[in-house]
Amino acid sequence: MTGAPAVRLARAADLAQLADVQLSAGELFRGTHMDFAADHPPTPLEDFEAACAAATLWVSEDAGRCNGMLLAEASRDDLHILELSVAATAQRRGIGSALLGAAIAAARSRGLASLTLTTDRTLPWNAPFYARQGFVILTPDATPGWLRAILRREASAGLKPEWRCAMRLIL
Repeated sequence: MTGAPAVRLARAADLAQLADVQLSAGELFRGTHMDFAADHPPTPLEDFEAACAAATLWVSEDAGRCNGMLLAEASRDDLHILELSVAATAQRRGIGSALLGAAIAAARSRGLASLTLTTDRTLPWNAPFYARQGFVILTPDATPGWLRAILRREASAGLKPEWRCAMRLIL
C-alpha cells in the first residue's frame, strides 16, 4: 500500500471479506487479558448488510481486497462505533485512523452531535488510540443511560467492567 489508505463506504461485494478482516484483527488480542476475543465469531452477514444499506460501514482496501472496516450505527444524535478492525498484515499503517476519519466526516455531514463507543481502557490500541483521535473517556455520571446499558450487556457477556469504558468525541 502506498500513500493514504483507500477508505470508502462498503458495497455489497465487500461484505464476504469482512469476516476475514475481523478474524485477522482478533489475533492481536492473543496473549492479553482479552485473549478470548481472538476466538470471537465474526459479525453475522445480515448485520453487515444492514449497516451497508444504512451507510454506516466503511472499508479500507488495498489491491482490491478489504483490509480494514469500521462498523457503526446512527442513533439519537450520535454515530456509535460498534467495531473498528484492521487485518493483522495491514496494521500500523494509518488505516484505523483513516477509517475513523471517514466516520467522523460522515457524522458531521449528517449533522450528528458526536461519535461514541465502548472499548477496553487498558490495551494501547483501544482507548489510548481513540484518545489520540480526540475521544474522551466518560465518567460514570457523564455516561448516558443507553451507553451504560451497553456496558452492562458487555459485562454480562464476560467483559470485566474495570477494563471497559465509554468514550465520546463531540463534533
